[in-house]
Amino acid sequence: MKRSIERVAVREAGPHASRGAPLRLMALFVAGVLLSVFALVMTVGRAGAEAPIKGSFQGNAYATYANAVAGPVAASLGRSAFIPCPCNGTNGKTLSNTVDSVKAPANGRVLSASVTRSTVYTKKSATSAAVHNTSTITGVSLLNGLVKADAIKAVANTSANTKRITSNTNGSSLVNLKIAGKPVKANVSPNSKLNLPGIGYVELKHVQKGGNGRQTGRISVDMITVVVTQNNSFGLPVGARIVVGHAASGFSRTQPKANLGGQAYTAYAKTSSPLLANEVGRAAFIFVGCEGTGGKVKRNNISDVGIDGILSLGAGDTTAYGRQLVSGGVAKTSARVAGVDLLGGLIKADTITAAAQDTYRNGVRTSSTAGTQFANLKVLNVPLPINVRPNTRISLPGIGYVVINQQIIPKPTSTARTQVNGLHVYVTTQNLLGIPVGTEIIVAHADTKAYRF
Repeated sequence: MKRSIERVAVREAGPHASRGAPLRLMALFVAGVLLSVFALVMTVGRAGAEAPIKGSFQGNAYATYANAVAGPVAASLGRSAFIPCPCNGTNGKTLSNTVDSVKAPANGRVLSASVTRSTVYTKKSATSAAVHNTSTITGVSLLNGLVKADAIKAVANTSANTKRITSNTNGSSLVNLKIAGKPVKANVSPNSKLNLPGIGYVELKHVQKGGNGRQTGRISVDMITVVVTQNNSFGLPVGARIVVGHAASGFSRTQPKANLGGQAYTAYAKTSSPLLANEVGRAAFIFVGCEGTGGKVKRNNISDVGIDGILSLGAGDTTAYGRQLVSGGVAKTSARVAGVDLLGGLIKADTITAAAQDTYRNGVRTSSTAGTQFANLKVLNVPLPINVRPNTRISLPGIGYVVINQQIIPKPTSTARTQVNGLHVYVTTQNLLGIPVGTEIIVAHADTKAYRF
């Protein structure tokens, strides 16, 4: 039966069918080769487009910091050149923050530095991830030259593959470091402590590691930490700590539901005036990391900030809170300042509070500034209500203008921060106070963000 069917097929194809058979076989062969090549290309394409290794980045970097006990010095330093490492990374780009001429106090007797620069960098592939965060400070002088260095660099590296997560401080350096006039070797051992006569001690290259090396891994390094244990001629209280050169990095295989963030500080001056810039540097600075604060409230405070005739602030405190939720996350910050006296009495207030909150839940972001308020605020001796309307602008003769309850609320689809400034002074005119034109002074700042990771 099979053969007869074949003969019928040949007869129907005509007298040249036997010659066409080899051609058909050749066509089938070529088609098979082409299909194999196509399948190979598709396989390579799928491999090249494979999703990056799962996980989130951690860390930050800053040049200088002093704890609240340090008083006015803490207000001056305020984590200069601070930069956070985004949870979802930098996509192979280096992000940076640079601050010139840091001094505390204004004469630099406690600390001075020429240039400070902090950077964060991450990259990912299908099988690996890496984060590299740094802080570099040049021309460093601490305690009137008791501690000096040409340059200080803090480096925190963390890398991950499919099995392990490892961290190190390779690249960290102390260039021409001298303590009490004596040179210190560049490759000093981590966590080395040296006495500072009449002050306390200095710890060099303080390193802390965390994580289990499989699911999480992190590291931080503080290159120089001065700890005050004695009464001293610099007026630094016992318990004061000053850090120069900080970097931290980490990686977690767990990806948060929401990318959180936020900052708060009691005062800040953006200006060409070294006096203002160094006396009012993001006082009582505090922040929310991209994974939050573990549901705990972080606090910072400052006793007072002041420059005669320009700015006088009493006690100030800041808070930061962040928590991951089952369906998202929430971030909150606040800054409260008492005893406000600005521009020779043109602006006064008993207290000013700035508050910001962002919540990301079930794919929807909401922003709030509830809690922002003013107690006994007066501008040009005119009383203003406790709930001043957002973005109220008032002219300041001979100075410029002030925006009260300045609010910047992003769209729900945005990744930008919700921002609140209790007071934002803009100097637009030459003035008797000697404040440079272009100067901006902020009192009570809070910002937050929360959006899908």
